[in-house]
Amino acid sequence: MKLMTTNDRKLAERFSLFVKQTFKYYLVGASGVGVGLGLLYFLTDFVGLWYVVSQSIAIGVAMTSNFILHKYWTYRKESTGGNTLEKYVKYIIICLIGTGMQLGITYGLVENLSVYYIHAAMIAIAIAGSFNYFANRKWTFGIKF
Repeated sequence: MKLMTTNDRKLAERFSLFVKQTFKYYLVGASGVGVGLGLLYFLTDFVGLWYVVSQSIAIGVAMTSNFILHKYWTYRKESTGGNTLEKYVKYIIICLIGTGMQLGITYGLVENLSVYYIHAAMIAIAIAGSFNYFANRKWTFGIKF
C-alpha cells in the first residue's frame, strides 16, 4: 500500500479545484447561454432585428452577466491581481474574440449550410465557450493550470 505524499495531495487538491471551477464556469456559461439565446430569439422574432444584430446584443448582455458571476462565484477566492475594471476589460477582450468566432460560425452555418439560426448559435457557443474558458482562466483571472 502506497501512502499519499505531500506532492500527491497538492496535485489532488489542485485537480479538485480545477474540476470545481470548471463545473462552475460551465454552469455560469449555461446561464449565459439561456440569457443569450432567449434574448436572441426575442430580438429576432419579436422585435424584428436581423439575427446577427440580435446575437451581437445578446452576447454583450450574456458576457456582462457571466463576468459578474465568475468574479464573485467561480473564481471568488482564487482570482489574483488586478482590480475589477482591469479584469472586466480583459474578460471583454477574450469574449470579443469568442464573439467573432460565434458570429462567424453562426453566419457560416446559416448562410452556407441552411442550419436554423438557433441551432447554429448553439454550435458556435460550444466552440467559442471552450476558447473563452481557457483564455479567461489564465489571463483574466490569473489562475495557473
